[in-house]
Amino acid sequence: MLEDLKILLIESTDGYRSFLLKVIANIDGVELTDTVSNGRHALAKLKQAPVDLVLLQMESLAMTGVTILETLRESYPETGVIAISASDSANPEDAANVVQMGALDFISGFGMDLSEGGALSLRRRLMTLIGLYRARRNSRLAKQLHQEHLPMPKLETSGIPQPRILQSEMAPRNGVKAAEQSPKSLATNKRIDLLAIGVSTGGPNALAQLIPLLPADLGIPLLIVQHMPAIMTASLAESLNKKSAMNVREAADGEEVLPNVAYVASGGFHMTVASERTPGGSSVKRRIQLNSDPPENSCRPSVDVLFRSLAHAYCGTVLAVIMTGMGSDGMKGVLALKQNKCYCISQTEETCVVYGMPRAVVEAGLSDEKIPLHNMACRIMELVRGQDLKREVQ
Repeated sequence: MLEDLKILLIESTDGYRSFLLKVIANIDGVELTDTVSNGRHALAKLKQAPVDLVLLQMESLAMTGVTILETLRESYPETGVIAISASDSANPEDAANVVQMGALDFISGFGMDLSEGGALSLRRRLMTLIGLYRARRNSRLAKQLHQEHLPMPKLETSGIPQPRILQSEMAPRNGVKAAEQSPKSLATNKRIDLLAIGVSTGGPNALAQLIPLLPADLGIPLLIVQHMPAIMTASLAESLNKKSAMNVREAADGEEVLPNVAYVASGGFHMTVASERTPGGSSVKRRIQLNSDPPENSCRPSVDVLFRSLAHAYCGTVLAVIMTGMGSDGMKGVLALKQNKCYCISQTEETCVVYGMPRAVVEAGLSDEKIPLHNMACRIMELVRGQDLKREVQ
């Protein structure tokens, strides 16, 4: 029988605390160990008895949510954090920072509906996130247990020449055969015209590691769909822009898609791209279009929606990158792109927060390569610039 996950609730308002207690009480497999009103009290409790998960109300008194999370990451790196806000107008910069710093998710506006329906909606969201955390924790524990029982390698190597290891021969940490990880080369006539990224849970932190490594002269546009509340995408784009050589901004309806610019889909809207002939028909311009069509895969923006539009708007090759996230958003979009010209790379399981979206494209046979997050920027540049990856690791 699985052991209950221990949860600490940080909530400063009596009314909201009562509501959250009712929500948590009906979630199987969790034990609420304590409730505190602010971050200082929470840290004192954690010193006495660490927990698995912290449910952090962003408006907690005495310490900001960002400050609490910074301390948790430093002192309790294995503790998961779910950030919540009663308001639907939480500080966007704080919200974006919290997710980029490693919170499982940020849930806003729960205080706008304290009815039974609101409780049910929040409970379902929390159950999903708690399930993801449990799966990730169990996977980590299983790997640690496996490593502890591995036989010690023989250390006698005298007289035996050591092979020179190629990056294409390196085995990933999760034991997938190297042959499955071997990078492929694009045909020389398949010039990449666009880079498109789909990402969800764990995405802000992953993007913060990837985008700053891309050069200002990438030479092609970059379109990003990150599943995120509407209040956070502008702050995410601004944060990435400050860290990156590329120009990163939140996409605006009607703006032209230009090279060396990264466009982050606006939360609450689907982002698509449409092509149009210039006067005289000598060239083609492509423009971003935002719409409020129904969510797909329970998401708006949706990766599938963007990728389907790219299949029509681009005749050249699109480099599709599917990164950490739950669900399967992006799989059908990659399938649509493959009907034209598309090269797809997916993030490896061991570097994902949630191996859902990448798993979907891999299991559908649509991923050309599986690349760990720390190698992704390098591989993207090699593909964009038409270089082969068959080089030795220094």
